[in-house]
Formats: sequence, C-alpha cells, structure tokens
Amino acid sequence: MVDATTLALLATVVQTVVITLTLVVFIFQFRSQEKAIKEASYQNLLGRYNDFIMAGGTGDPLFARFLSTNTSIPESEGPTLRRLMISYGILDEAYALYKKGWIDEEEWEQWNAWLKTLTRHPHFAALHKQTTGMFDKDFQAHVSRLLDSGQSAVE
Repeated sequence: MVDATTLALLATVVQTVVITLTLVVFIFQFRSQEKAIKEASYQNLLGRYNDFIMAGGTGDPLFARFLSTNTSIPESEGPTLRRLMISYGILDEAYALYKKGWIDEEEWEQWNAWLKTLTRHPHFAALHKQTTGMFDKDFQAHVSRLLDSGQSAVE
C-alpha cells in the first residue's frame, strides 16, 4: 500500500510539473505577443512614413527627387506618381508577409500580378531605381528581376 507521505510527495511533484508547464506556455505566449507587437510597430512606422511622403503637394521637391534629381515632375503626374509610390510600399509589405510565410503562394501570386501590372507604367522603373535601398532588399531584387526579364505583363 501507499502511505500518506508518498501520496503527498506524488501530489507535490504533479503540481510542480503542471505549474512548470503552465509557465512554459506563458513564456511562449509572451514571446509571441512581443513579436507581434514589434511587427505591428514596424508596420505602423511604414504607414506613417508613407503618409509623410504622400502629404506634400504635387510640387513637393522631396517627392520630385524620387524620379530624378535634375528634373521636376509635371504637376499632372504628381497624383499618379504618389499612387505608384503608395502601391510600391503596400506591395513591399505584402512581400515581407509572404517571405515570413504569413501569405501563402497563391495569395502572393495575386499581389505579384498587381506588381507586374504596375511595372508597365512608364515611370515605374525610374521610381524603382530612385528608391533603391529604401525598401526591403529582397523585394527590390524581385522587382528588378521582373523589370529585367520583361515579365511586367500579366500572364
């Protein structure tokens, strides 16, 4: 038979294991929450950056430098170029989510179809060249491959 001391010891060991496992689960949950907070913060930063860039008027010299350091953008092209820039930033974020595995291949191909369509715009290649280093390196390499291979038409 099992005496009371053995039962008390067994109960203490079981409680210790349950508490330890609970703490391990909490640690993983906190780490996951911390990572989500960091990601959300970074995405918020990108959103604020895009808002800053897009807040200027069509004659904004900061925005004009995206296409050329020597040529001003015609007033009529300003809204179109701003939308291209916003689209580029959104696609950069979608690419980052795809690379992390948060967007599957099929969903990414839908985003990529939009990217291929945008690359046909006459100012897109210049915008891409002038923003080199401002966006994710892998994304910009992907865009460069699309531009170099002529895959800018939606297949």
